[in-house]
Amino acid sequence: MRSTITALAAAALLLALPLAAPAAPASLSVERLRGLAVTALSENRLDEAEALSRRLLQYAPDEPTGLMISAEAALRRGDLDAAQGFAARAHPRLEGPARFRAARIVALAHARSGAYTRSQFWLRRALPDAPSPNARAELRRDYQAVRARNPLSMQFTFGVAPSSNVNGGSDTETLRLPGLPYDFTLSGDARALSGATVSAGVALRYRLRADRSSMTSADLHLSGRTHFLSDAARRQAPEARGSDYAQASASVGLRHAWRQEGWSGPAELSLQLARDAYDDAPLSNRLRLALRRSFAIDGDTDLSLSAETTRVERLDLDDGWWKPGLGVGVTRALGRDRASLSLDWREARTDRPDLGYEGLTLAADYDFGRRFGPADLGVGLTAEWRDYQSSRYVLEEREDRRLTAEARIGMPRAERWGFHPEIRLEAGRNWSNADLYDEEVLSLDLGVVSSF
Repeated sequence: MRSTITALAAAALLLALPLAAPAAPASLSVERLRGLAVTALSENRLDEAEALSRRLLQYAPDEPTGLMISAEAALRRGDLDAAQGFAARAHPRLEGPARFRAARIVALAHARSGAYTRSQFWLRRALPDAPSPNARAELRRDYQAVRARNPLSMQFTFGVAPSSNVNGGSDTETLRLPGLPYDFTLSGDARALSGATVSAGVALRYRLRADRSSMTSADLHLSGRTHFLSDAARRQAPEARGSDYAQASASVGLRHAWRQEGWSGPAELSLQLARDAYDDAPLSNRLRLALRRSFAIDGDTDLSLSAETTRVERLDLDDGWWKPGLGVGVTRALGRDRASLSLDWREARTDRPDLGYEGLTLAADYDFGRRFGPADLGVGLTAEWRDYQSSRYVLEEREDRRLTAEARIGMPRAERWGFHPEIRLEAGRNWSNADLYDEEVLSLDLGVVSSF
């Protein structure tokens, strides 16, 4: 990681730091001690600079100039623990470029000592105080370099989404069962309930082994969502609670990626074991094996092929089945824009009504490279066809057709610590010959995403 401030620039910056007003020592004033220490540091007389800064800190233990001079001197002589300690103490007492420099010193000291995750944290802390666009760009490059060296990668997600259908309920109020001449009125909790969904998740990946042509890593994923019902939903279903529809998932896995000489893209083999819960009760266990291969068609176009199979064990039904799948996807850069198109086939091989199906999913997505005012924009459209082998609610095969559209609006100017808010608007409609599964949903997801 390169320093963004030269020795002389750092000295000038330190001279401009705010100074508290402690009692001055008899021999030298605080101002004089500070000036001498800065001069010694700029001339690379480290021992003298540290001695003067120690005298300065004797009279003002939290004086930011003394702390920063001590941090700079410790960094230059390779005492990483002392450098990050002094700079971390100075950081909350500084503002602007000086605060930026303090965070950079802590990040650099952590990176040199191999504490890459802590270094990434402090690089993000430095971002709001970057003094120029060039400093911000260099900070981002440093972050990418540290992330590449860090065997541990982390991704966090959080969102709040008002929705017209938090429970996946039906859009109809009545249901006619096969062979019966009259309609049943659906209970309130079987129909769509409006409210808000709160979701959060964390994904951890640890690099176990890597060389020039392959990498093996271990994964951990945790996610959950719960719901809060609106007043209208509580009137419709007085006994229902949003937590009745809460979901959670936990998974661990291994992933091996490799690229042989002459290949235009990498291949990846992954194994994942997961458990799902619903309404605070275990729902299913899943074991998934997947193989993916990517191809670079040209400089702007990538093709990916995938094959997978999943063993599903439903704990509530004491039954299990296989779910094989195949997929193909194309991604193309269109100047600064990026477009993708994918087609996936899935099959749930079970005779259980309303669970065994064969399905196709066609998805298109477009990210605009240019900014619309203060916002980044992306749009997507997904169409899904599912044919169920049998159903409790129709005599013939059940057929579902779903269409979902979404718009993503990122607000990078509201960035903080390298994260910015993103608004996701989603509208979906499912048409089914079984009235119970006719549903509509409109949701507005307010989330936070990483800027780099």
